[in-house]
Amino acid sequence: MKFKDLKLGAKQAIGFGLILAFMAGANFFSIRKMAAIKAEIDEVTANRLPRALAISDLNLNTADLRINQLQHAFTTDAAAQQQRKKQMIQLIDQINGNIDTYERLRTESEARQFYTEEERRLYAEFDRKWGEYQDLSFTFFDLLDGHKTREALALLNEEAQHVFKDFSTDLVKLVDVNKKDSYEAAKRAEITYQSTRNITTILMIVAILVSAFIAVGQARYITISMHQLVKAAGSVAGGNLEVHLKIDSHDEIGKLAHSFNQMTASLREAREKMKKTQIQLVHSEKMASLGQLTAGIAHEINNPVNFVSSNVSPLRRDLADILAITQKYEDVIAAQQLREKFSAVEELKKSVDFSYLKEEVESLLNGIQEGAHRTSEIVRGLRNFTRLEEDVRKPADINKGLESTLLMLKHQLKNRVEVIKDFGEIPEIVCYPGKLNQAFLNILANATQAIDGPGKIFIKTSYDGEIVTIAIRDTGKGMTEEVKKHLFEPFFTTKPVGEGTGLGLPITYGIIEEHDGNIEVYSEPGKGSEFVITLPAK
Repeated sequence: MKFKDLKLGAKQAIGFGLILAFMAGANFFSIRKMAAIKAEIDEVTANRLPRALAISDLNLNTADLRINQLQHAFTTDAAAQQQRKKQMIQLIDQINGNIDTYERLRTESEARQFYTEEERRLYAEFDRKWGEYQDLSFTFFDLLDGHKTREALALLNEEAQHVFKDFSTDLVKLVDVNKKDSYEAAKRAEITYQSTRNITTILMIVAILVSAFIAVGQARYITISMHQLVKAAGSVAGGNLEVHLKIDSHDEIGKLAHSFNQMTASLREAREKMKKTQIQLVHSEKMASLGQLTAGIAHEINNPVNFVSSNVSPLRRDLADILAITQKYEDVIAAQQLREKFSAVEELKKSVDFSYLKEEVESLLNGIQEGAHRTSEIVRGLRNFTRLEEDVRKPADINKGLESTLLMLKHQLKNRVEVIKDFGEIPEIVCYPGKLNQAFLNILANATQAIDGPGKIFIKTSYDGEIVTIAIRDTGKGMTEEVKKHLFEPFFTTKPVGEGTGLGLPITYGIIEEHDGNIEVYSEPGKGSEFVITLPAK
């Protein structure tokens, strides 16, 4: 029987069957392609991204190993050396753990044929150089154990340094290769999407000729979701990782959106981790350099100050003896009535104003003693301010830490800024004293720079039974709401180029956060600024 002879119902049934066939074909094709896109994104999320994080951890841990080796070489205390060595061995174990993680992920990627020859070559180069550096590290330990510090330093700064630079370069290239592969995976997903959309559109046009309602509904369901994904992928490619797709279903499109959201969340976490790592490295280098400098200054100043202090009292006694002898001469001359014979001496005494001379000598001795005492206080402040041995928390007096920090800023405050202190009775808290002093220094230095001409800084400490509060307020120029929004962002500064790094307050924020504390800023243009730090007492 010919088609034209079929009943209307049969024709409609055939037509509807064709619609169903086209729709089924379109859906089957789309689902398969969406699965391919999901596979690409899952590869980035489940393999490439963890692999890049493992490489980043490798880079961080090898840098920490290098820093610990340098610190170990310059440490003279036997207990500290043993602790450093233990930390370095732990870091080597962590590095080998990172390598195991990377190799596991590499094996999975090779099984899916997603592992490139370039990455294989770079990793082989790194693996070889890391083995060489690991051998050099244990040779370094042996030299130090044999008290061959000079040979150990030469090994660390020459051969080991070259190997370290080489494999660090390989690590950076590995990260770049992963980034490039991830971009290519996203590009493949985009191409797959384009082909899917084109073929699906053709099938939909055929279906629309028979039933517009079914075709339009199906087209909206698929194309709108895919368009949102493409738009979101474009935003991510432009650097916006805050994109979040709304998930309205649990089908393949919903799972694809869920995987995309997981990917952006992982990327945000990785970016934040890299920012914090960068700040920590800068802070570590800054504190180490500052500690070495101030420790050297304190040591060099302390010796001559001790020499002056120890000689003031004997000098005072000797001068007292000389003046006693002089007085005895005067008593004898008066008793024997010999003043006429010593008229020349009397004239000399009058010409030099002998009475004032004795008072001036006493005043000069007091001035020398006071100067030596004040210099000793400055040296003590330097020692309290920088503590390079802070591997563990210890009890510390916050008020004393603020006093030590103010000593460091005395040259900036003198004759210009008045510091008004209102220190409450607060308990010692367990903390890293040197790091907190660095945070106080950053805030107080900014306060002095914000004050044009004469001004005041108010420092208040208090304790409510659980929380220690430190409030630092200045009478400077204040700041706008826009500046406050970016205040703790790395490298943000309102100072002219060359006068500020934009790292002081981010470092301060990291230190307070490390102590499980909180920092808040209150400021208005022209009305000064106030930083309120709260720290747990226990």
